[in-house]
Amino acid sequence: MDSKPISPTREVSSEAFLATMDKMMTELEKDPRYLPSEFWRDINAKNLDMIAKQGLHNFKRTVSQNYYNWLITRVRDLQFRSALIFWFFHPSFKPLSAQIENDINLRFTTSDKNVRLTKFQRFKYKIFASLVWLQMLKHDNHGLADKLAEPTLGNPIQILHEGKLITQDLANSIVECNVIVDQVKDIENPKIAEIGAGSGRLAHAYVSTRTGVYMIFDIPPALMVSQWYLSNVFQDKKIFQFRSFENFAAIQDELESSDIAFFSANQIEHFPPHYFDLILSISTLPEMHPSQVSMYLAMFAKVSSKFIYLKQWLNWKNPLDGTDMKIDDYKFNSEWSIVMDRVDPLNPKFFNRVWKKLPA
Repeated sequence: MDSKPISPTREVSSEAFLATMDKMMTELEKDPRYLPSEFWRDINAKNLDMIAKQGLHNFKRTVSQNYYNWLITRVRDLQFRSALIFWFFHPSFKPLSAQIENDINLRFTTSDKNVRLTKFQRFKYKIFASLVWLQMLKHDNHGLADKLAEPTLGNPIQILHEGKLITQDLANSIVECNVIVDQVKDIENPKIAEIGAGSGRLAHAYVSTRTGVYMIFDIPPALMVSQWYLSNVFQDKKIFQFRSFENFAAIQDELESSDIAFFSANQIEHFPPHYFDLILSISTLPEMHPSQVSMYLAMFAKVSSKFIYLKQWLNWKNPLDGTDMKIDDYKFNSEWSIVMDRVDPLNPKFFNRVWKKLPA
């Protein structure tokens, strides 16, 4: 199966990219508490180099490899083993019948050159991604997979499963989106905030299948990537583009009539208390400085009126910033009660927890 890269006709010009990046960084620098941690300063420099050399239209083969997607081709990897154990109890020939493209070149932070997968690596990755897809279907209580396929924008690795383009990213997003829907299903047009959205993969799953306003708070270049990606994927949706503002009331009407909105991380300070119905963050907090982790946890409790959803490493150390987070380090006061607590169904290195605010 030959890959069909997306034409770069949707690519933003270098000048426009740099101008938008400059505006985002200028805004972020207004509050130094929200500046990237040492960990992310290192990653961001490498991500910017990838984008400069290979373009936004290829981001699913470059920076997305740093935004939670995992190139797993080793059977002894815990995720692969978990998927195989699941398959043992739910056997199917579908992973073997899936097709994968013949030529896969990727960029990682560990090298400044492309890595080309061997035939055996491509086979193992096809099996892994297909097994993860089967795992996901068992947790898709709202039937989101029937409505979704991986967008070709961004040039994802081409894996066809029963004729549908699937990815590991989309499988994870569907499981995560089910968690969100479980909480907000009875709320009309919920207001959802995601801190650190990467490429916007979860926003894509939610906005494609549900109503409400999905707001992304992030640091560049991830904020730039998600805004470019989702604005192109959802050309029929109302997009609130990133901008500088000081008065929340001045943007409120436009924001609340939008489908997706983009903000630099520090701009969450402009939002009133209890504004969001649900606030979430996935694989972000241990990658920050300890003072930032404390700040964000306090912020989540302040700006959410109903739910907080965290998907984070069970145990992960960040030596660059001195952060060492374990599951029980994520705490909120007695106003919040845990209503969901599990190991992530697809990645046993992560936990899923949802807190609900108790009635006053």
